[in-house]
Amino acid sequence: MTDPLEARLDLNLRVADLEGSVDWYERTFGAPPIFRGEDRTLEGKATAMACFRLGGVKLWLLPAKGAAEGDQRVGIALMTRQPLGPLRRELVARGARFDDAELPGFPIDADGVRQGKDAEFFYLLDPDGHRIEYCRAFRGASGA
Repeated sequence: MTDPLEARLDLNLRVADLEGSVDWYERTFGAPPIFRGEDRTLEGKATAMACFRLGGVKLWLLPAKGAAEGDQRVGIALMTRQPLGPLRRELVARGARFDDAELPGFPIDADGVRQGKDAEFFYLLDPDGHRIEYCRAFRGASGA
């Protein structure tokens, strides 16, 4: 049986001004980001990001999306090294619901897992519709 809790908690914050927010977090908490980079779609479209470690949790800063794109300002991400196809099947067997809405540049494979150049992921929905992301970064990508 796959253990869906075999993951570590990361938080994603969507910010209006990525560079301004990076400067604020660095100045306020007295430490530079532990990672700066990009998350890329399969087509190579890049989204800049920065990561800080606060209280033992990775806090990822990402640019805000437009309201039409379904922006979620705070997101929970469970980072794991286990393959996501079997994990998703285990969660389906437990009655989980998922957000499989189209997300340009991140096609969903036969296992229901979204594919990018740097990572694969899927969104689990809680009873209130909050998205919980399970993500597996590919080796050497996204500071995982």
